[in-house]
Amino acid sequence: MKRKLIRLLCLFSLCPYMVHAAATYSLSAPTSVELGSTVKATLTLKGTAAWNVKIVSAGSTSGCTQSFADSTSNGNNTTKTLTVTCKATSLGMISFTATGDITSKDGATTNVSASKRVTVVPVREKATDANLASLSIEGYELTPSFNKDTLEYSVTVPSTVNSVKIAAKANESHASVSGTGEVEVSEGINTFNVVVTAESGATKTYVINVNVEDTNPIEVKIGEKSYTIIKNGKSLPQLNMYEEKTIEINGFTIPAFYSETTGFTLVGLKDTTGKVILAIYNEENNTYTIYNELNANALTLYLTDFPNELKNYTNGTISINEVEVPIYRLSENSRFVICYGMNIETGKYDYYSYDTEEGTFQVWNQEEVESLTKDLNTYMYICIAFGVGLVFAFLLILCLLKKKNKHKKKINRNSKADVKKLEKEELVQEIKIEQNTEKETKETQDTSLKEKLDKFDNFDFWEDEKRRKK
Repeated sequence: MKRKLIRLLCLFSLCPYMVHAAATYSLSAPTSVELGSTVKATLTLKGTAAWNVKIVSAGSTSGCTQSFADSTSNGNNTTKTLTVTCKATSLGMISFTATGDITSKDGATTNVSASKRVTVVPVREKATDANLASLSIEGYELTPSFNKDTLEYSVTVPSTVNSVKIAAKANESHASVSGTGEVEVSEGINTFNVVVTAESGATKTYVINVNVEDTNPIEVKIGEKSYTIIKNGKSLPQLNMYEEKTIEINGFTIPAFYSETTGFTLVGLKDTTGKVILAIYNEENNTYTIYNELNANALTLYLTDFPNELKNYTNGTISINEVEVPIYRLSENSRFVICYGMNIETGKYDYYSYDTEEGTFQVWNQEEVESLTKDLNTYMYICIAFGVGLVFAFLLILCLLKKKNKHKKKINRNSKADVKKLEKEELVQEIKIEQNTEKETKETQDTSLKEKLDKFDNFDFWEDEKRRKK
């Protein structure tokens, strides 16, 4: 009998049967809201295929009453969320009421009747507290012990540690905290900032210095700056077109990168501030050179010093992607500068023109520039020759004018001499005339005198004279 009952129950369990599941609803809204802010009421419908509901608002609000009537496109049940948003216009109470009916796909209808009340409270002043309530690094003790007014801490971890987990909690519930979570570390000092932002916008920064202890550091010097070689490969950046490898330096196995194209072996260095850089390691000379890889305009370049001096250009340095690189420029305000380096993809060295405004590189056509320079020099020589010709012509004209003036003066002098000569001849003529006149006069006088003498010799004449006088 018992076996028959079990079989009957199993048979019923295998037979299909109808279940009429009714649709359900719920109305939600916050318990309070500040004056002047918005408040949202949400009506959630579950297991419904059609709905005809209305949400009404009243009280300390401008109103946001809305009706909703629709159904699913396939007639199946779904979950539907209907919302209305009001603004709190005065202190007091806002009430939301939902009414109507919802129907499931099997035709079961449920009446909707729900309400919620929201209290409108005065505007709260924003909190200005930007302090931490706690700060820690999981598994390690901070030095000094945490105090909300102490802003800098340190911790030392073994060289085998690749990451630490920073935890912090704000002192005020409305404040936010950034800079927490798991962070990677490498040998040397690793500095992390935990920033607390108060609701008012005020900020406060807590600094944690994580010292990954290296009991046998390998120190190198580039220029005047000291670095420590990185022994942990996880601390190195990722590089394209380079393969990871290891090398031996001072008896230690050091992670490195190598490229057959460039022939460079790169190792990681860290300065005293914790900044990680890459350097080209020359095993033969045991020297290090800072490696600058710049990506721009689909080019990956390693920029270095110029092999030769560029004439008519001024040398200097500029910062590209926070890297100081040597350049040449025409003038202090030139937009374009000239760089020299290797294309990492091809291993070829070349000159590149860099646009300081656009931040792009382009191969610098030195031949064209030299040709233009040669043309400019030719034009310059032509201009110089033309200028010399002008000067020569000017001097020639001056000489001709001077000679003409001398000739003119000579003519003038000759003219004056001729005038004087004529005047002299006239004067001589006048003198001769006068002399002739005087001669004639004298001759006349002599003739008169002779006549008188002749008369004197004449006795009769004298007798007559004596008589006349008597």
